[in-house]
Order: sequence, then C-alpha cells, then structure tokens
Amino acid sequence: MTTVVQEKQINTSSLPSVMINTALLGYDYDIQIMSWTEGLTAYQRNPSGSLTQIDGGVGVGLTFIDEGNDKTRWMSSIPDGLLEQTALFPEHQLQMLWLAANSKNAEDILLVRPFMLAMICESYRTDNQSALRLARLGQRQLLAELGLASTKAALKFIDKLTLTFEGANEIYHVMRMLNATTCFFKRFSHYTSVNFACLSLDNTHPFLTGTHLGRTLAETNNATRLRLKVVLVDTLLLGQDIGLADPLSVIVNLTTYDALQNLHDEWVRRRNLIRAEQRKPIDADKPYPVYFCSAPDIEPIVDYYDLCKEGDEMCHCVAVYHNRIAQGRYIVLRLSQPERMTIGIKIDPNKQFPYEIDQISGLKNKIPSEDTRKKVFDWLLNERKNYKLFKRN
Repeated sequence: MTTVVQEKQINTSSLPSVMINTALLGYDYDIQIMSWTEGLTAYQRNPSGSLTQIDGGVGVGLTFIDEGNDKTRWMSSIPDGLLEQTALFPEHQLQMLWLAANSKNAEDILLVRPFMLAMICESYRTDNQSALRLARLGQRQLLAELGLASTKAALKFIDKLTLTFEGANEIYHVMRMLNATTCFFKRFSHYTSVNFACLSLDNTHPFLTGTHLGRTLAETNNATRLRLKVVLVDTLLLGQDIGLADPLSVIVNLTTYDALQNLHDEWVRRRNLIRAEQRKPIDADKPYPVYFCSAPDIEPIVDYYDLCKEGDEMCHCVAVYHNRIAQGRYIVLRLSQPERMTIGIKIDPNKQFPYEIDQISGLKNKIPSEDTRKKVFDWLLNERKNYKLFKRN
C-alpha cells in the first residue's frame, strides 16, 4: 500500500490536515494528509505518534477521510473541479491530487484529461517523484514516456472514453489499446465514444471492432454480451459444418444481435438438413403407420422427411424418434393452433388405451400454454372415446 522514505518527528498542531483511520482496515497505523497548501503530503501516523512520509498513493479514496470540520476545511482548500476530476479514480485519487498540488502543469492536465494522470499513477503507484517528473511534461511526451502512442489520434481516443472505472482493469485495458507498438486504439477511429463494453468486446472478439455489429453489441446489456460468446462460436462452427469457406465474413456484415441469432438458427437448419440426408435410414421412404385421422389444427407426421422438416422448423431433436415411430412405439403430430407445437405420444400395446402423451414442445422446446395443453388433452380424450366405441363394434 505504501513505501516509506523517511521517518521524523513533526509538529503538526498548526497544519490543517485530515486523517484516514486505516487501523480499522487492519493496518497498524493511520494516514495523515496535509493540506493543499502543504502539498498534500501524506504520512503514516505510527502508534508512537511519529510520522513516516509516504512516497506514493495510499490505495483508498478520500471518502475514507474521517468526518468532521477539518475534513470540510481541508476539502474546501482544494481548487474547484479537481475533486470531481479525480473521483472516478479512488485508488489513485490522492496521488493525482498530490501531483496537481505540486505541479501547475499536472493541475492543468487534471482539469482537461484526468485519465492522463491516472495512467501515471497506475505506472508509479509508490514513486511520487517519478510520477511528478512525467506530470511536468507535455501530454504527448508524457504518453511517449509511458511507452504509449504519442500522436494526436491517441489523445482523441482518450477524449472518446466514457468509462466508469468501476472495474479494476479499465485503466489497464486503455493502456493496452494505446501501446505504441500495436496501436490497437486505431480500431476505434470511427467511434464517437468508447465504453468498457467496447474494450471488452475488442479484447475477446477483435474482428467485431469497427463493424456495425460490434458497435451495436457495445450498447447492449450485459446478459446479451455474455450470450454472445456462445452464439458466436457456435455460429462459426456451424458455418464450417455447412461448408462455407469464410463464415466470419458473413458474421461481420451483420448489424444486430438478433440478426446474428437468426443467422445461427438458419445455419442450424441447414446443418440439420445435411445431417438428415447423410444419416438417412434405409426405411426413410416408408410411410409411417397412421393411428389417428387428421383433426382440426392437428395432423400426423407422415414419414421420415416430414419428421426432419418438423425438427428443422421447430429447432428441436424430434428426428431422433424415427426408429420408434417406424417400429410402432411412438407417434409424432403437428399442432398449428392455438400455438405451433409438436406432440409426442407413446404407444404401449399392453394398456387398455395404448396412447399416452409424452411431450408437447414448441419452438426450441418452448413449454405450451394452458390453452394448448387443454386442447391436446381434450383431443386425446375424444380419441379415447372413439377407440372404446371402435373396440365394442
């Protein structure tokens, strides 16, 4: 947390200062911070009362300062705007203000581009003097000293940032983008703003950066972005499965997540058709046994190809029931109203009424509504009555 550079006895009774009670956080000392006019020098206040100067940041924000009149007076001594400019960087807040208190150039930078000082403090957490040396440089020279791109375009990229800096890695991500060797930040040249989602997406799927889809995804919610990785990888594999030479070129031309999802579903259907043809059973052309006459909104699946079509349309795996259907152990029917569903019925010849509903599944195995369930069960109840009449006759 700190680096000790010197230890001495100081009479601070006349100095307007504030305290951070870090002993409550498990440390064996508190932190005393001098006023703006005293350069915001920070000290460890040891149990003996002696002070040890801290040469670097303290790792906590100014919200940890003990409340009281001293805090109010201490805060009011800091020039207008500087507290607000550093509030986004609590871990580096004191060190950034220390730089501004000890260098007019650093103060000017803090007012226009606080992120510049945050990068200095990220690089020199425990070395105020080295940090101060950089803060006295021009902004482009400062970037060069940090090993970052020092062009006008790099400064424009920094100005586009709309980060909250709530994540511990946000400063690191930006500095990675600004690396002088790779200059990844150039991929955002056409962006009007760059949030953390943009950087995160670029880190995992850089080929999307700059595309319409990439920009759209950067503005979506976290849940959508979490699903993206699974859908994206699956879509790429599907493209390969159906024989496309460059499926990625198709994906990067999409504009929305919904378009990506639709493409994924379309390629699933195409792959299923290919697999159905490859795995076609020897009895594929044989019609299925008929047990029920067509009823309003309910019709039987008639053969293997019709079964594959049903699975393709409904995005589920009903085609695996072919052998059971061909052997007279299962029935699949298509329901059109009140909602599109697939009905699966088991056949048990040992029962008085051999037909029993096994499943009612919608698109992607969607659960049926109560109205749908009632319609299907009422239909089968009517079939049961007809079956008994047929047996009697």
